[in-house]
Amino acid sequence: RMQGMAGITVSLAQFGACEDKLANLRRIQGYARKSKEFGVSMLFLPEYSMFYAKMNRQSRIKQAAEPLDGPFVSALSQMARQYGLWLAAGMYEQSDALPYNTVVIVDADGVLCGVHRKQRLYDAFGYRESDECRAGENPFHPVDTPVGRLGVITCFELRFPALAAAQKQAGAEVLLVPAGWAVGDNKVLHWRTLLCARAIENNMTVLGVDQYAPGCFVGHSAAFAANGCTLGALEEGDGLLTITI
Repeated sequence: RMQGMAGITVSLAQFGACEDKLANLRRIQGYARKSKEFGVSMLFLPEYSMFYAKMNRQSRIKQAAEPLDGPFVSALSQMARQYGLWLAAGMYEQSDALPYNTVVIVDADGVLCGVHRKQRLYDAFGYRESDECRAGENPFHPVDTPVGRLGVITCFELRFPALAAAQKQAGAEVLLVPAGWAVGDNKVLHWRTLLCARAIENNMTVLGVDQYAPGCFVGHSAAFAANGCTLGALEEGDGLLTITI
């Protein structure tokens, strides 16, 4: 936990989700309990927090996807009320075609107040997320939260400066970037550099919360101030990064 001047305290929870949704929810609940002990107002979780499959992904994702009023979001809402916390987490959302890769934001009363459907899917570095997911049609509309007006882009969208700039233009003061940032050559460098660049070029705080799984996701969740200074960072492994903004 990092100490700072008076401000709003938030947590970024870094972990590797699995195919067992209940196990993932138990992990999230543990981080929510810890965050409450630290006096945190908001808990941010990675992309795919609800479910992640390594094999047979297209069929497994379609099977796992849930509506926005399904068990996962309902469980988040209950946790938010129980701990008095805002929560943001990634999930697969049911649609009439392929599922959306969605980030939901739930307020401390358990009300769903923000939904971002990833627009730029990870069709890069030899991977095709568009075989598994449907692209969202609209950018996220920033929402008022305890930490200020919050914008969201998801993972691969970090590589497109215009998407972060559009969140700023829409009124975002803090940008959340939930991710499952894949391992590979210089990928940690890409992740950290791009988070910092988006903070500097848009003059806003950027919060990057990543999955960690050996051989799969890099971890290295980090928060950057508008001037590019590091507010806090994790490396590999599971962890809870708590900072004051």
